[in-house]
Amino acid sequence: MRIEIKSLPLKLALIALESAVFVILTLWVGKVYFADLVSRRFSAENLGLASRLDPGNSDYHLRLGRIFQYSLSDIDPIRAMAELTRATQLNPMDAQPWLDLGAAQEVAGKIDEAEVSLRQADYLAPNLPGFQWAIANFFLLHGNNNEAMRHFKVVLAGTDQYNGVIFTTAWKAIGDGDQILATLIPNKLSAEFSYLYFLVGQNKGPEAKKVWERIAANPSSFGPDVTAPYMDWLMRAHQPDEAYSVWTDLRKRKLITESEAPGNLVANGDFEQGIENFGFGWRIINFPGVYVTQDSAMFHSSGHSILIAFTGKGNLAYQGFFQWVKVTPGVAYQARVYMRTEGITTDSGPRLQIFDTFNPPALTAFSDQLIGTNAGWTLLSVDFKPKNPYVTVCIARIPSQKLDNNITGKVWVDDVSVAPVD
Repeated sequence: MRIEIKSLPLKLALIALESAVFVILTLWVGKVYFADLVSRRFSAENLGLASRLDPGNSDYHLRLGRIFQYSLSDIDPIRAMAELTRATQLNPMDAQPWLDLGAAQEVAGKIDEAEVSLRQADYLAPNLPGFQWAIANFFLLHGNNNEAMRHFKVVLAGTDQYNGVIFTTAWKAIGDGDQILATLIPNKLSAEFSYLYFLVGQNKGPEAKKVWERIAANPSSFGPDVTAPYMDWLMRAHQPDEAYSVWTDLRKRKLITESEAPGNLVANGDFEQGIENFGFGWRIINFPGVYVTQDSAMFHSSGHSILIAFTGKGNLAYQGFFQWVKVTPGVAYQARVYMRTEGITTDSGPRLQIFDTFNPPALTAFSDQLIGTNAGWTLLSVDFKPKNPYVTVCIARIPSQKLDNNITGKVWVDDVSVAPVD
C-alpha cells in the first residue's frame, strides 16, 4: 500500500525530520567511531577523551583505570579506583573490571574492599584460571591459606601453566602432604601425575605413594607408560616392592596385557604383546652398533621373536635387552631361552644372563654362548638360587679378549622363562 502526501508543508516537515534523524545518527556513529579511534592511542589523555565521547563504554574506563594504576608517568591510585569503579558500574557482569578494581584497592590498603571486589570476580569467573590465579595469590598474601588453595585448585584443573609454582608454594605455605593432596590437587589425571613427579623430584616418597594410590583408584584411563619415571625412581631409590606394586596396579586395571605361560615369572616371554620398554616389562637400552626390534618373520613359537643385530662397531659389553623379575630368595630356579644366530663373529657371542638387580656380586650367572650360525633354535638355560627378591634377566655379550673382537651378526630370541625347579 502506497501513501501519497499531497500537502507541501507536510512533505517539507517529513524531509526535515528525516534529515535531522540522519544527522543525529551520523553524529552518534561518528562519535563512537572517533572515540574508538582515539582510544587506540593508548594514553591517559586519549582514553579520557574517548570516555567523554562514549561515556557508556566500560572498556575505556577499565583501560584508563589501568593507566592510572600502573603507568609511571600517569600513576594516580585515587583516579584509578574511580575509573575502575565506573567500569564495574557500567558492566557489572564482567569479571575483569572487578579483578582490576580489587587489585587497585589492595594497593591502596583497602583490603576488605579488595576482598569484596575479588569475590565478585570469583563469582563471575569461577572456572577461569587467569582470574583464579590472581584471586588465590591475594588470599595467600593475606594469610588465608585454605581460601588460596581453593582457588589454586581451580587453576590446576584448568591449566598446567602454573603447576610447579603452585606445588612449591603449597609446600612452603602448608607443608602437610595429606592436606595438600586433599585440598589442592584436583581429580584430574594430568594434574595428579604432575604432582606425583613434583614429589618424586623432591624425594618425597611417602607422599608420592599416596598420590599414586589416588591415581590407581581413578577409573579414568591413561597411557601406562606415563608411570615409567615413577617406577624407575622407585627402583633407583631401592624401593622395588613399591615399584612392583605400581606394575601390579597396572595389571589389575588391564592397562598392560602380558602373554605368559603358567608358572613363568617372565612377563611377555613369548613377545606376543610387543616391547613395553618400561616397568617390569622388557626394556631396551640403546647401544651404538646394536639394533633391536620385534620380528614376525622368525619365531620359535606363536608369531614373534626379538631380533638383536650387531653391526661390528665395537667390542661390546652388552646388556641392552633385559627385564626385572620378582623371585623368592632361597628357591632354586631355572631360566631358559630359545635362540638362533646368523653370522655371529668373534669368540664371544650372545648368551642368557641372570644377576641380582641390586647386588650383582651376590648373583651373576650365564648360560652357554652362541657364535657363528645356528640355523635351528637352541635351548640355553641357567640354574640359580637368589639371595634377594629381584633379579634381572638379560641377553648379554661379554667383550672378547682377542684382537679381532668387533662383533657382527644376528641373534633371534624367543620364549624366555624363569620358573622354580621341581
